[in-house]
Amino acid sequence: MSFHVLGPLEARVAGEEIVIGGAKQRAVLAVLLLRAGEVVSLERLVDEVWGDNPPPSASHTLESYVSRLRQLFAGHGPRLVRRGAGYALELGDATLDARGFADLQERASLATAMEDPAAVVQLTAAALALWRGPALGDVALASAGRAEADRLEELRLHTHELRFDAELALGRHEPAIGELQALVAQSPYRERFVAQLMLALYRAGRHAEALDVYEQTRRRLDDDLGLQPSADLQRLSGQIVRQDAQLRRPVAATREPLRPRRSSRMATLVAGGLAAAAVMTLTASGGTAPVESGRLDVDLNADRVALVLPRDPAGADGRDPSVHYSALGFRNRTTAWGQETETFVIGELTDAERRARDVVAGGFDLVIVAGDGPGARALVPLVRSTASTRFAFIGQRLVDLGLAGAPNAAGYPFADDESALLAGYLSGLVPPRRQSTVGGVPDVISVVVSPRTPQTERVVAGFTRGAKRASDQVRVLVDYVADARDRTACEAVANEQIDAGSDVVLAFGGPTCSSAALAVVRARGVWGIRAEDDRTQGGQHILGNLSRYWEAAVSRPIDNVELGLDFPAGKDSVLGLADDYSVLFLAEEGYVSDSLWSKVVTLCSTIRGRTKKDL
Repeated sequence: MSFHVLGPLEARVAGEEIVIGGAKQRAVLAVLLLRAGEVVSLERLVDEVWGDNPPPSASHTLESYVSRLRQLFAGHGPRLVRRGAGYALELGDATLDARGFADLQERASLATAMEDPAAVVQLTAAALALWRGPALGDVALASAGRAEADRLEELRLHTHELRFDAELALGRHEPAIGELQALVAQSPYRERFVAQLMLALYRAGRHAEALDVYEQTRRRLDDDLGLQPSADLQRLSGQIVRQDAQLRRPVAATREPLRPRRSSRMATLVAGGLAAAAVMTLTASGGTAPVESGRLDVDLNADRVALVLPRDPAGADGRDPSVHYSALGFRNRTTAWGQETETFVIGELTDAERRARDVVAGGFDLVIVAGDGPGARALVPLVRSTASTRFAFIGQRLVDLGLAGAPNAAGYPFADDESALLAGYLSGLVPPRRQSTVGGVPDVISVVVSPRTPQTERVVAGFTRGAKRASDQVRVLVDYVADARDRTACEAVANEQIDAGSDVVLAFGGPTCSSAALAVVRARGVWGIRAEDDRTQGGQHILGNLSRYWEAAVSRPIDNVELGLDFPAGKDSVLGLADDYSVLFLAEEGYVSDSLWSKVVTLCSTIRGRTKKDL
C-alpha cells in the first residue's frame, strides 16, 4: 500500500487508487499521515476536521471515520491504533511519498555540503518528481495541519533552489532559464530564484535581460510590500553591471571523491572515483581499459567479492541507510572494477550460522560485512580459519568482535563519538525551545540509548564531552533502554528526562526507540537530535542529525585492495570527520543562528585537523 500527500491525497493498493471517503474522512487520514507513527490526540483531530466550531457529535463521528479507515487498511499493512487519548497510524510496509521526498532532499543537502553538484542534480530531480501538485491541495485542514503541508511546500521550493545552484555550478545555465522564469513568476518575492535567473541570463550573454529581471523585482517589492531588494541581490546587480569576473561561467570541475588522505600517488584522482584513477594509471603505464563497458581490464586482486547485509536491499530505501547505501556503494564500485559479486542477507529470522558457512564456502577473495547484524556475529568464529579470504567489517571495531590482530580481517568503524561530540557541543549552546524558558542555554540535556554496547557507550561519551566543552555547568542525563523495540519504554524515558529539566534529547536507539523518544520531544517542545536510521521525524524540533557515509565506506576496502593501498589487517581504520565519513548536519535550515553554527564548524575543523592518535 502507498500513500501520497505531495499533491491531492491518494491511497493506492498495488498501484490502483482506492476511494478514501468524504472530505472530513480524508482530512482525518491527512492529519494522521502528516504525523505518521505518532499519537495524534482526539482534540487535535477534531480541531483539524471541524475547526473552531465542532458539532456536539464530533467525537462520535470521528470514531466512525477511524473505523472506516481501518476497514480500508485491513490486510494491506498499515495499522490505525488507539493510544491513550488519541490515534496513531503505523505504516508498517506501506510507503509515504513525503518520507521518500524528505530522504532525497536530505541527501541532496548533504551532497551540496560535500560540493558534489552532479549528485545534487540527480537527487533533487528524483525528489521533485514525487510531486503532483500542492501538498494536500484537495484537503481542507485547520491551521496546524495546513502549516505542516506548507512546510512540505517550503521544502519543495528549497529543493528547487538546491537543484539550480547545482545546475549553474555545472555550467548548465541556458537550459535552466525557462524553468527559473516560471518559478520566479510563481514566487516573485523569493529572491534566491531571482538571483539564479539573473545569473543564468548573464552567463548566457543576456546581460540586459538579467538587469531587467532585477528592476522588475525591485519595483514589485517596493509597490507591493514597501521593501527594497536584499543586499545580496543588490550586490549581484552591481556585479552584472561591472561584468565582474566572479560571475563568469564556472569551469567544469571534477570532484575528488571522499576518501582517506593517503600517499602522494593518490593526488591525481578525479571524478568518477578511484576506479577512474586506476584507468588513468593503467593507460599511462601501457595498460588498457575498455571504453564501452566502463569496466577495468586489469588483473584484479579480488576477483570475487561478497557483501553481507542484515536485511534485503531490494526492499530498503533511505530510511534503512546501512542497507540501502551499502548495497548502492557495493554495486557501483564492483561494477566499475568488473568483479564477480554475490550478496548474502543474514537476518534475525535466518539460520545465521548456516548462511555464514555458505559465505565462507563461496571462496571469495573479499567479504564485506555491513553493520552489526546477525551475519557479523555468525562470521566472527569462522574468520581466522578462512585465511584465503579477507573480511572487512564496516561499522565495527575488531576489538569488539574479538578479532584484533587477525591477519585477514580489518575493521572500518565510524567515529560516532566525533559527530556526537559536535552534537553535545551544539546542545550545550543552543537556546531552549520551550516557551517557559526565557533566553540562556540548556542546563540539562539527555540521551536515550538502546541497547548498551561499546559503540553506544562511545557515542554517550562523545556527546558528554561536547556538552561539557560548551558549559561546565550543564548536566547530562543518560538512560539505556534494554529493548530497542519497546516503544513505550523509550517514550517513558524521554518523558522522565524532560520532566527532570532536559532541553535537548539525543535519541540513539534504533529506529523504533528513536522515533518514540523524538515523538515525545516534539510534543513537549524541546530540541531533539536523531540518528541516521530514523527518517520518520522531521520539523522544527529536530536540531541535528548524526549520519554515516555508508556508500563510500563500503567502497573503501574494495579500492584499498585493488589499488594496493593499506588493508589494515588485524587493525581498525576509523572513518571520521577528517574524511567526511561521520558527520553532523542540521536537519532543517534556519533554526540555529549563524554565529552558533560557526562555533560548531570551528570545533569540527579542530577535530579534522588532529591525527587519529590525538583523538
